[in-house]
Amino acid sequence: MPAAAAARVFRQVRKESTADKVYHSIREAILSGRLNSGERISEIPLSKEFEVSRAVIREALLRLAHDGLVEQNSYKGTRVILLTPEEVDEILRARILIEVEVVREAYRKLAPGEKKELLARARELNGLKLDPAAFAAKDLELHQRIWELSGNRTLARVLRRITAPLFAMGTIVRHSTFIRKTGVVAPFGEHVELVGKICNGTEEQAAEAMRLHILGKWT
Repeated sequence: MPAAAAARVFRQVRKESTADKVYHSIREAILSGRLNSGERISEIPLSKEFEVSRAVIREALLRLAHDGLVEQNSYKGTRVILLTPEEVDEILRARILIEVEVVREAYRKLAPGEKKELLARARELNGLKLDPAAFAAKDLELHQRIWELSGNRTLARVLRRITAPLFAMGTIVRHSTFIRKTGVVAPFGEHVELVGKICNGTEEQAAEAMRLHILGKWT
C-alpha cells in the first residue's frame, strides 16, 4: 500500500507516537472499513506515514494479528483479515456457545442502573445505521459491555479474541462496492429488542434472543 494511500486511510498520529497509538490507529481503520478485507499492509510505507521505526510498526501488527484482525504469512506478508464462509461458520458456532452463556451470567447480575444503560446504548445504535463505521464501533462496545457485566473475565477475553474478525468483516461488507452498487441492505441486527429481552425478559428469552441475534445478523 503506497504511503500516499495510507494518508487517506489512517487517522493522524503524532510524531512521538508509540506502538500502542499506531496499533489503535490501524485497528480503527480496519474496524471502520477504510482498509479493505484482504488488503496488504506493509511496514515501510506505514513507518513513513506514522514517522516511527519499523520495529514500532512490527509490534503493532503483531498485536493486530493476535486480535485476529490481520493475517501474517512469511511469503505473503501482512494482510487485513479475509474470512471464508467456512471460517465465518466456525467462528459463529463458537460465538453462539460462549456468548449465550455470557448473556445468562449477565442476566443474573444486572442491576437496574445497568439495565437502563444497556437500553440507552441499544437505542443509540438504532440512530447510527446510516453511519456504518460509527455503528460498528458502538455495536462492539454494546456487546463488550454485556460481556463485562457478566463478571466472567475469561469468557469475555475469549469473545474479544474470536469476534474481532467478525465485526471487521461486517463493517467491510457494509462498505463494499457490491452493497453500494446494488442497493442490497446489509444486516445491522436489532439491538433494542435484544437488550429488551436481556433486561426485562426471562433468562431463557435473553439467551434465545442473543442466539437469534447472532444468527440473523450473519445469515
